[in-house]
Amino acid sequence: MTQDILRHSADLLERALDDALHADPSREMRLRKAREGLLKTREQLANGYPYIPGYRIANGASTVADYYMQTNIERARELLELAVHLLESERNDDGRYTPTIEHCRERLELLGPPAHASAAAPGAVPGQAPGAVPGPVPGAVPGSVPGSVQGSTPGPGAVSGPASAGLLPQQATGTGTADGPVVAVSAAAAATAVAPASEGTAATAAAAAVDAVAAGGGVAVSVATGGETATAGATAGATATVAAARFPSHMNPTRDWDTLLGDWRSGTPDDDTVRRLVAELGARITELFGKHAPVSSESLLPVLEEDLHELPALLAHASVPGDDAQALHQRAKDARSTCRSEMLSYAKGDTVVDVRVLRRHWLASALWNYAVENHWHSSGYQTLADILGYLQLIQISYRYHEAKREQLLDVTETAVLLALGELRDPELNRVPYVYGWLRHAIGIHLLVGGPDPTAPKELRFNELIQDPRFADRHIYAEYWAVRVLNRWTEENRHRSSVALTLLKLSGWKADQLNRLLDLLYSATGFYGDTGTQEERREALAFWRKAGRDMLATIRMVRVARNPWESGSAAATGFLSMGDQDASVQVSNRLLQGIAAELAPGPQGTMVQGALFAGRPVPTFLALDSFGPVGVLKIDEVAKVRREKENFDRFAEAYLRPVYRASKCVVGSTTIANSSNGDLYQGIFTSYVFRHRDEPKTLRDWVRTADPDALQPVIEEVFMDALGPWLSQAQRTIGDLRGEYPALRPVAFELTSYAPGKNVESELEHFRLPEVAEIFGIEGGLPWQHRTLEYLLDNSALGSSPFAADPAYKSVTNPLWLVAHMAETGRRDPGTEDLFERLLYDRQYGVTTASYLTCICHGDLHGENVLASGPDGRRPDLYVIDFETTHQGHICKDFARLESALWSRTFSWNQEQLQQVRTWFVGSLRGTAMWEPAIPEDADPDVRRVLLCIAKLRAILKGCEQKNWPFGEAEYQWALLASLLPFARYRDHEDQVNRHLPFLLAADVADVLVEHAEGAGAGH
Repeated sequence: MTQDILRHSADLLERALDDALHADPSREMRLRKAREGLLKTREQLANGYPYIPGYRIANGASTVADYYMQTNIERARELLELAVHLLESERNDDGRYTPTIEHCRERLELLGPPAHASAAAPGAVPGQAPGAVPGPVPGAVPGSVPGSVQGSTPGPGAVSGPASAGLLPQQATGTGTADGPVVAVSAAAAATAVAPASEGTAATAAAAAVDAVAAGGGVAVSVATGGETATAGATAGATATVAAARFPSHMNPTRDWDTLLGDWRSGTPDDDTVRRLVAELGARITELFGKHAPVSSESLLPVLEEDLHELPALLAHASVPGDDAQALHQRAKDARSTCRSEMLSYAKGDTVVDVRVLRRHWLASALWNYAVENHWHSSGYQTLADILGYLQLIQISYRYHEAKREQLLDVTETAVLLALGELRDPELNRVPYVYGWLRHAIGIHLLVGGPDPTAPKELRFNELIQDPRFADRHIYAEYWAVRVLNRWTEENRHRSSVALTLLKLSGWKADQLNRLLDLLYSATGFYGDTGTQEERREALAFWRKAGRDMLATIRMVRVARNPWESGSAAATGFLSMGDQDASVQVSNRLLQGIAAELAPGPQGTMVQGALFAGRPVPTFLALDSFGPVGVLKIDEVAKVRREKENFDRFAEAYLRPVYRASKCVVGSTTIANSSNGDLYQGIFTSYVFRHRDEPKTLRDWVRTADPDALQPVIEEVFMDALGPWLSQAQRTIGDLRGEYPALRPVAFELTSYAPGKNVESELEHFRLPEVAEIFGIEGGLPWQHRTLEYLLDNSALGSSPFAADPAYKSVTNPLWLVAHMAETGRRDPGTEDLFERLLYDRQYGVTTASYLTCICHGDLHGENVLASGPDGRRPDLYVIDFETTHQGHICKDFARLESALWSRTFSWNQEQLQQVRTWFVGSLRGTAMWEPAIPEDADPDVRRVLLCIAKLRAILKGCEQKNWPFGEAEYQWALLASLLPFARYRDHEDQVNRHLPFLLAADVADVLVEHAEGAGAGH
């Protein structure tokens, strides 16, 4: 290696270093060694050392090339070719430079053929070397696969260095083998920049270059070390001609899969070894998933199992060169190159690519790299890279499909956790395209699962990632994450939500959070529209601090019991939907994050959900070191905000402070449901308790209280705690059906109570698979049959001890009645007069009813009234959960609490059920409705419930106006509409407690029909 070549190479490296640091000063530490090596070489050149090694310049060029791979691929190619040339000129008997040379060649392969290859044909582009064949320009479209060939193409505005013409030997062709692009280098350009030397001739150097190409060395560099420029140019032309003849211009550097498979089958087949390797690879991948992403990877396992099952057939009769590490390594490189090329075509919309087959191609590449690990134990990162390629392909196939929202979030989370947990930075640097894949995954996760979620089908149209230059395009997917993070630094309401998401993707570890943010901000170009370097540094510092602050506050919150953490919400999970009844599941991490914001205790906070276990909405008691401080609930954003509004309007304005919380706060943290994108938020009602209180629900208190104390407490609930609401009673005339979703017609006008719910949505609930299973009838409970006979004969309901009486078969089906009352479907023949009377009769009809309204809680069951304090006979009462509070039918809260007392207080046995039904049917008519007798010989638990119900009915009767007393039908309609929902709620003791409210509703429906038919007959 001559000193002139070294000086030229040092000049080239110095310019590249200066330009890189000028564009991105934050890289100074990373490029420090490159600068030190450059200075050492300069010093040796100045001192006239007889032998100066080129590896320092080569290592520096390789390091700086990493930066330019993201900003200027032509300059990156220039530096990588320089590094290969210098290292191949060094003595390498011990193979010390081989890994670096291979790494440089892999990156050259990633960059693809040069944008302008030299040519000797007539009409060649001026400045190109004679005889070169132009290669295709590696292009990209916005949104294509990050990290693939197009991901390395600089976008508009990327930093461009000085022109390389005349500074470094130029490539002669863009073709090559799977080892990397074979490059024949023109001596003409070098000859003009390098001073003539005494040793050797241009012809000798050119001949050596041709020999290197013929031997498959991968990169051949011909440098003119003597002779005239014309001689050097002619020799270079000959070199390029030989290279072009050996590697035709139409030859694709990536061979198709069938060709590769044919080569692999040319040896001795080894099906048993392939199957063993597939089994071991499957175990390895499953182990990695379970270690780093045990929850998010669950949805991927069926796809993985299917692909692994088909993989041996794909590789049938393929040879396994088990003793030849180099052959296995080459096979892995060939497979990965093909996969990346096919994945790029698929991402660009190539419909010919079969994504299922391509998934198995990625696993085949991982299989060969897994086999290589037996020889080169440090190459395990290559297997990881193939697994990440497999996940990237799944991500691409899901990213615009709304039905795959949850799986899309799962695969992005799995990929990021797997990479951060297994790959160190030096290993990631050896597979640089993985950086692009991970940035893409993080960007999708932030957009689809972040605080302002985008539906996958709308992902490409999100204004946050629109290209500022083209209204119909978005920026490169690799830049999505940084783009939205920079935007969200300006919106403080998203700070906690984004911090939680970043921590989730970092496995809740501070060091991995730092790596994740460094990964995002280490290669941000102008095309990502991410602002100046200073703005990027500020955004990086902002989110690093936000994540660390959130992690510190989370550690101050302890979770004693979380009944809503199960299935997909466990471990590192976030917010998801249950398999049954669409119940929300919440991870402990999410709970800690929300509690840390809403209920921070000076010595920490503890939350426990045991008090409210079974509720569909996650609800928790918050405690500090002195005792309970409030109630925390996580619900849909619209419901949370409605509860806050209702608290301010109805609770704080009317209820006495001793019976309700003093403060109601909504958190800023919003979390997207991974199943449907719905946003959830926390709400905290504080200053509910005194420190000595031992909170329990009214339901639990009724179970154990002194029976003599039951009626006084029920009276206190309605007359004292809710008395200010009842005192707001006023008479109105209207359609009573609008007060209850179970009776509300589909076309009914909008209402503030339970908006969007009507008879259609209620009937649909009874067709859910879980309801069908509980009632033992395929397809759920039908409403088309007038009586219960069909249900009793065709479902588990018929075997219920409560329905043992044969007379039940003729009882009215409550679903049939509410469906026809809401005018759903065609009426049964002969029922026109019945429903005309029930709907429109002046005395009996519900559509023109005159009834009392007051402020109603809307969901007054035993868990929404807390009973605390040291006095078990007269506990302190606190009313909570005002999401459905409104001005409504005065009977509503009374009927709701009665239905809850029947359905949720005890798990009844057969004898108790008979007592319940006998009493209930007898209390639906005449004076017995308002003054029901309580049998002295009633079961003690039954008696407890009867005492409460008798008292609440008496209180309701006392609310009537003298000239407009309550009629029986008014409370019966309220009971019917209140009992039915309890039959499909999943938070009951057992199956009986699901059958009971349905059959009681049937008794009420039968009385209503009987009463209307009797009135029509003049009785």
